[in-house]
Amino acid sequence: MVIRMESKKKKVKILNLVILLFSATLFLISCTKKQPTEVPEPEKKALSYKEIPIDYESFRKVIGWMSDEEVLVHTGEINNDNLSLFNIFTGEITPIYEAESIILTAIISEDKQQVLIQVVGENGGELRIIDKSGSVMQMLPLETKGFVNVNWNPANKNHIFISYYQSDTEIVVGNWNLETNEVVSIPSASLTPMWYSANLYLYVDNNDDFSLETGDLYMGDIRTNDSLRLKSQVSDFFVHEDTFITYTPSDFADDELLLNYQYPFMVDQSFMAIPKVTMNDRLVFPYLSQAARNTPVYGVFAKEAVQLELKTGDFEFGKLNFDHKTIEPILDLPDNAPISIAKNGKYSLYGWRYESIIDIEQQTIYSLIDMP
Repeated sequence: MVIRMESKKKKVKILNLVILLFSATLFLISCTKKQPTEVPEPEKKALSYKEIPIDYESFRKVIGWMSDEEVLVHTGEINNDNLSLFNIFTGEITPIYEAESIILTAIISEDKQQVLIQVVGENGGELRIIDKSGSVMQMLPLETKGFVNVNWNPANKNHIFISYYQSDTEIVVGNWNLETNEVVSIPSASLTPMWYSANLYLYVDNNDDFSLETGDLYMGDIRTNDSLRLKSQVSDFFVHEDTFITYTPSDFADDELLLNYQYPFMVDQSFMAIPKVTMNDRLVFPYLSQAARNTPVYGVFAKEAVQLELKTGDFEFGKLNFDHKTIEPILDLPDNAPISIAKNGKYSLYGWRYESIIDIEQQTIYSLIDMP
């Protein structure tokens, strides 16, 4: 009798264990079914860039970025140039201004709300400032019909440098005050002074050295009209926000150009050497561009030192890495030509007329105009 009772208890325990295991299995299956299925992330599609819908003969150049998606396009016929907004992704083009003259120079304000143009017509030349709708906001008659270099103050848009050659040896450099509509001459031995802040600017005096191998860096102040010598052995420089890079020929290697990196201004961080480029014994400085403060500096660099009067050379688009003193190559380029990085840092205009776009992430170059 005792043996039978123990046998029954064993069977009950085994049955309970089987039921427990079965229930646990059902629970696990149920949980597995309830878990969401992992969906793989969709592949990033390459951006589709559109071509500007105009004839090549009417295309003058792309002026620059008006936003991360729109560029300002300069087109024209005989003695009648126009400006339009072009969306590089949708292909939409919107005319905004008809100059009824030839446009020689154009520059976009830092806030992308205004455009300065130099026009030349039968009645002479003048500077005009227009807004994004094409309304003329201000005008200034010019004494020259030649090309005028302009540099718009990024910190105070009421001040614009204008400079040009008065003769073969004499230059005119002035500060156009938009509030008074007057031009005041400023001290500058360079045709291309660059704004550093609302009141301060920088320029290099190459001391009549055609090779540009020598030079002194100066800072000027429009409030006092004084200038101060800051540094010697500076051939030229790049400045954007607080990023400052000077160019100096190397004392150790004839085929190198030294780049001295300061961030912020006048605080040395690092230096590096890049291949030197010359044209008829004159230094050719690299084209650099930066999207915003404390972001990478991109440029067009020679793969090896080259004299452009002898051969075209091999060039690449790359990023400066001052920590490792190297250029991080991104893609090869057909020519040594200017660049302009969009504010989002994802792509860049490229070319003598900014006729191409470099997609930095995709490491690809696209044409904005249908070449014949």
